[in-house]
Amino acid sequence: MLKRCILFGILAIYLTTGTHFTAEVLEGPRGPVEFVGLEEWTPSDLYEAIQETEPDKPFHACAAVMISELEFPAAAAFGYIKQGEDGAMEMHTVVIGVEKSTHVRYRTVGSENTELPETWQELQTAVEDNFPLVAIAAYVRYLLAEPATAIQLTELSDEEVLETSHEFAEMFGSSIESFDLVSKFIDELDYNTDHELALQVHERAESWSARFVATIVLAHFHEEEVSWHAIAESLIDPARQVRDVAGKLLEGLVRAEKTVPVQWRQARETLLAILGGTNPWDFNRTLDALIATEIDSEFAREIVQERPKLLLDAVAVIHEGFRESAHSFLTTISHSDFERDVEAWANWINKEKLDPFFVFLAVSALILVLISVIGWVLMLKNK
Repeated sequence: MLKRCILFGILAIYLTTGTHFTAEVLEGPRGPVEFVGLEEWTPSDLYEAIQETEPDKPFHACAAVMISELEFPAAAAFGYIKQGEDGAMEMHTVVIGVEKSTHVRYRTVGSENTELPETWQELQTAVEDNFPLVAIAAYVRYLLAEPATAIQLTELSDEEVLETSHEFAEMFGSSIESFDLVSKFIDELDYNTDHELALQVHERAESWSARFVATIVLAHFHEEEVSWHAIAESLIDPARQVRDVAGKLLEGLVRAEKTVPVQWRQARETLLAILGGTNPWDFNRTLDALIATEIDSEFAREIVQERPKLLLDAVAVIHEGFRESAHSFLTTISHSDFERDVEAWANWINKEKLDPFFVFLAVSALILVLISVIGWVLMLKNK
């Protein structure tokens, strides 16, 4: 009896003890700097290493330095500009650094040269010529579909709507030509032929530009659950161009409120790769999309139990703009709000989760008890 009490006491201690993360804010060249996801590096040591390696580069470009010079498997940096108390502009930088290469897992793509329709080929050529222009143009279409903006556009003439759309495209860094090309392509899509083709290209095509175009098509058919799964896979595509457009489209769909409830269990490995840090640039966008598509709370908790590091670090960040996605995700799936109390969040995530070692101990103890009982029974029978 005593041994059993000790065993369950150990289990109770293990399950209720969480690691308390405290956000460390450093003073950077243009303002505060925070790091997310670090394992062996300390924030101060990494900051100094970045400064020493590339002293002439602006600090918000540190992600490239971390990958190319400091051997990080993945990294991203986000800059938030605001006006300081003295009136000067300062930048609050949040850096995600992924140290474990085992957590960075890009998806396996196909090896086929799929023959595409002429309209697809036209957009594919534009993508290969200047993919950022096309990606931004596709993104802007969703910004224009945001409810508040869409209502305002209904009050304009067709000419004014087109002029406003062009202004949006150029303001966000695209071009009128790219916007018109993307709009013409999307407006002519046919569900019966293009959706199935997009899925095939996404799965089988070797060409990154073909997969890029397929991702745009899949976002258009956002009523289909399989489209969401494929877009999530595009977030971990080995081609950064495909990852870039997938992230923009995901954000666009959420902002335009073009989301539907999605069962995400089929995409378990994809989500684990994202939560682990395969694409840190779109970590927050993914969390926002999972909330908007009403991810099952129990399933969400299961995958977070396997990859909690980035999420827990993110909810501890001082900067509210960066922290908001992680906080909203956790409050949504838990129906609780521990704010920035990472220890409380860790305890909630690990509740009812048994470590394999302690499961082994519990099973071993049970077996010993059974053997003892059987032994006593046999002894009593032989008397």
